[in-house]
Amino acid sequence: MNTEQVTQDRSRTEGDVTGRGTNPVLNAVLFVLLFGLFAAGLYVLSLFTFWTFLIGLTMSIVALFLAFDVVPRFLT
Repeated sequence: MNTEQVTQDRSRTEGDVTGRGTNPVLNAVLFVLLFGLFAAGLYVLSLFTFWTFLIGLTMSIVALFLAFDVVPRFLT
């Protein structure tokens, strides 16, 4: 092995280090909060008036938006 190969091997192993991940407590809190919002939205959807249907639909859509758009940006 020459020095060029050793340098390439060393840089390859340094680049292969995985990330440190996210805080498990934060993940649990966000999961409970967003799942609770989504479940509450489904419950409010089941109440049989026009306005509660719209409010429940809004709650569910906001929960899904937060879960799939805002949270990934926040955690990375």
